[in-house]
Order: sequence, then C-alpha cells, then structure tokens
Amino acid sequence: MCPKIRIKFAIYLIGIEMVGMTAAETQDPDRVLPRAINDIPLRIILFYVGALFVIMAIYPWNTVLPNQSPFVMVFKNVGIQAAADIINFVVITAAASACNSSIFTTGRMLSSLTKDAKQPLTMKLNRLSKHQVPGNALNFSALVITLAVVLNLLFPDMVFTLVSSVATTCFLFIWGSIILTHLKYRRTTDDMQIKFKAPWFPWADYFVLALLMLVAVILVFQLDTAIALGLSIVWLGSLYLIKGHQMKRAQA
Repeated sequence: MCPKIRIKFAIYLIGIEMVGMTAAETQDPDRVLPRAINDIPLRIILFYVGALFVIMAIYPWNTVLPNQSPFVMVFKNVGIQAAADIINFVVITAAASACNSSIFTTGRMLSSLTKDAKQPLTMKLNRLSKHQVPGNALNFSALVITLAVVLNLLFPDMVFTLVSSVATTCFLFIWGSIILTHLKYRRTTDDMQIKFKAPWFPWADYFVLALLMLVAVILVFQLDTAIALGLSIVWLGSLYLIKGHQMKRAQA
C-alpha cells in the first residue's frame, strides 16, 4: 500500500473519531452529531474515492508511481505547469489542518483519560486553564509532535513511511476497539433507548472488523510496514501491562 495513500486514508477516517470527541463541545449533540456523521461518508466518497476514480480513469493504476503525486501528473498534462507548487500548497494546508485537529482531539482525550488518575504527574494532564482548556495536555501533545521533526532530521528517507505505518497500525487497534465496544453496547442496551442507530447491525460491524484484519495482513508483506506493525504491537502490549500493574497496585 502506497504510504501517501495510506496516510490520506487514515486522515479521512480519523475525522470520524473527531466527531465523537466533539460531542462534549456541542450544545445540541442529539441534532448536530447525527448530521455530522451522515455527512462524513458522503465527503469521503466525493473527495477521496471520487478523486481516485478520476485518476484511474485517466491513468492505469500500474503507471502511477508511489513517489510522485498523481494529481501533479494530471494537472501537468492539462497544461498547468505550476501543478507541483499548487499541490504542495494544498498538501501543506491540509497537513496543517490535520495537525490542528489532531492536537484538539489528543489534548481532550488525554484530559479525559487522566480524569481519575492518582499519580501527581498524570493528574496535571487533566488540569484545565482559566479558559477551560486542557493546556497541559495540549502542550504534551505538541511536544510529542515535535519528535516527528527530530526524526525527519535523523532519518529523512524513512520517517514518513515509519510514522504513517505506526499511525495506521494504532488506528487499526483503535477502530477495532470501537467496533467491539459498539457490539457490546448494542447487545446490552435496549434498542428503544437508542436514538441514533448504526445501520446494518451487526453485519456492518463484522465487515469492518474483517476489513481491518485484511489491512493488518497487507502491512505484513512489506518490510517497513511490518516493522511498524511489530513496534505498535509491542507499544500497545506494554501499555496494557503497565495499566494492569497499576490496577493491581490500586487494589492491593
């Protein structure tokens, strides 16, 4: 899977998670969230699937090089010589927007996860500023993002593939956890109490889990993505063991 395509696909799907994170920021979630969730698939089909359809209609898939933007190829062939500069401006703008959204969600997620923390250092991440913003969590998120700059200086040829592969693997775990949580929620909750239901339950959930497993298998067939997959599994396993150890200490 091409790294650029993989990271673009991940960015689109991360947007789905952001809808849930903004529930606490919305005055009328019963009205706003269903509308936002219904609009996201249409935008993915239009801007992602639609763009790929147009490109594949012009160029055969095996002629598109992974290290060259297909959009630049299209624009140059229609006579726009500054295509590369235009695409770079769009990419930088999109990356800045995605980074801003990621900082927003990670800051609030860290604040939420550390709400009941007992350790003094972890408790600071939940502290809100005078404007009711989790400032410490936002600063920590920004500090982690700066590691990408350091990695880019040390490993400029492989950092993009490494970071995008690790992010994709972690997102597979997150989305899989969300689907499993949804399955348990629907089975333990009366359908009459649910105002906004996911369609085609439970077969859509099983389909998504199968798709995520397929993507994980595809990652194994390339060395760089396989390394990222292994590192992500080690990282998630370490977090699980640390959390279990903390829970045992709290119960003792």
